[in-house]
Amino acid sequence: MEQDLEGPGSGEMLVAAIYALSQKIMRLYASAVARETGLNWQDWRILRAVVALQSCRAQDICAESGIKKSHVSNALARLEERGHICRIENAGDGRSKIVVSTEQGQALVARARPRLQALEARLAGGPGEAGDPKAILSGLRSYEEELDRLLRRGAPQQDAGGPAPERG
Repeated sequence: MEQDLEGPGSGEMLVAAIYALSQKIMRLYASAVARETGLNWQDWRILRAVVALQSCRAQDICAESGIKKSHVSNALARLEERGHICRIENAGDGRSKIVVSTEQGQALVARARPRLQALEARLAGGPGEAGDPKAILSGLRSYEEELDRLLRRGAPQQDAGGPAPERG
């Protein structure tokens, strides 16, 4: 049954469909991450950021991964306990530590990345075809930037051609 995207509530249907799709994609990807790495999705993102940055602080990881500092700190403790990263004193700043990946962490990323990238390509395409994850991610980031712009401006205004909001 096809939904009417022109009537009242169509915006809610679109938001609900996007939300449902994102939840399914996250469950699928998180399951693949756990199967390939033994890590949860958030820890995997943080380990990938550490490997990519090579030598960094927790706030650098936050900027790279988009994950809050408290979550990054907890994940770093788990990753260090498992031998994937180590934290060393920061000679330039006694309050922070430098995070580096271990050979074990680098090997895990190198081993799992191709399989997870294949899944990403499959998710980026339609059913049964591989798409270009970079192009889709670029489109999603553009969409996110537009949403951020609208949020900074306040609630989106009604289009000139649409019905006027009801006044009470």
